[in-house]
Amino acid sequence: MNDLPMDTPHMQPPQPAVSIIIPVYNLEQYLDATLESVERQTFADFEAIVVDDGSKDGTRAVACRHAERDPRIIVVHKENGGVARARETALGRARGRYITFLDGDDLFEPEMLQRLVEAIERSACDIVCCDYKRISSSYEAPVRSGRTGEMSGMEFLEALLCNEVWGGLWGKLYRRALFGEGIRHYPLRLWQDAAVNIQIFCHNPRVCFIDYVGYGYVQRAGSSNHSRLDFDYCRLYCETLAAELRRHDAELAGRADYFATLNTLRVYLTYLCKSRSPWVGDSALACDLRRDVARFRQEVRRHYSAVRLALLTLDRRRALRPLVVLIVTLLRWRKSLERRLSR
Repeated sequence: MNDLPMDTPHMQPPQPAVSIIIPVYNLEQYLDATLESVERQTFADFEAIVVDDGSKDGTRAVACRHAERDPRIIVVHKENGGVARARETALGRARGRYITFLDGDDLFEPEMLQRLVEAIERSACDIVCCDYKRISSSYEAPVRSGRTGEMSGMEFLEALLCNEVWGGLWGKLYRRALFGEGIRHYPLRLWQDAAVNIQIFCHNPRVCFIDYVGYGYVQRAGSSNHSRLDFDYCRLYCETLAAELRRHDAELAGRADYFATLNTLRVYLTYLCKSRSPWVGDSALACDLRRDVARFRQEVRRHYSAVRLALLTLDRRRALRPLVVLIVTLLRWRKSLERRLSR
């Protein structure tokens, strides 16, 4: 039998090309499929860091079972602190040259990592984005960005703040250096991904898109995206992101106010599109938003249709709330029909 060196327990394995960040909380019934999709990757040079954020069910046991049979899977346990803190913990341990994210109830297609790594290594880009598909109990439907080629970080930031590109961390491969000490991980209830991406894109990285549906976004009733959207949270989120954008005002060439207006408009229209949301058209946020949209009218019109901007105007009057709800309902029906036709 060969004797191992005395310091073997302290030796680090070779640096992997990719670190996969997987935050999990009470996902026992989904995590098996998620980690199996990781293990099936045709690109094998990765580490998968699963952060169990204080789960109360059998999530931890599922993760440990996979780690026992695949040394590339690393399980970290911590007290519950939310997905932002879980990702921050994983990033502190990540060793890969590249970073990608996977939610604990979602799936990778088998060639996901291979396609993204090949794309980033043959380009001068810092981030590569792929398309994704929505997965429910009754259907699967690809969602394509319709974009190919490259964009600047400023172009991507503007598109993100207008919902023209998906703001999630998943479905992207990042160079590790983008997650420096200046990145703040806000423990927000919704849209934490966009809060991180907005900071990253303020540094104007190069972004490219590939025509490949590599990520499976599993829609489930209990996810945070289906939770109730209240106005106080919208106001908190807008204030938080406005302060973050102001922190990067120099990198944004003095245009932090414009980007903050786009973000607030995006959030406010999302609130309006929840037809049961109470009327808040006379709130300070709504009044300030109408003023700022008028200030940047020409640029805002490049990204928003006249119908959607009309919602902001109509919502000024409580008596017109029924008309706002009607328009929102028609827009929702149209979007639903488009999704069905795309399947």
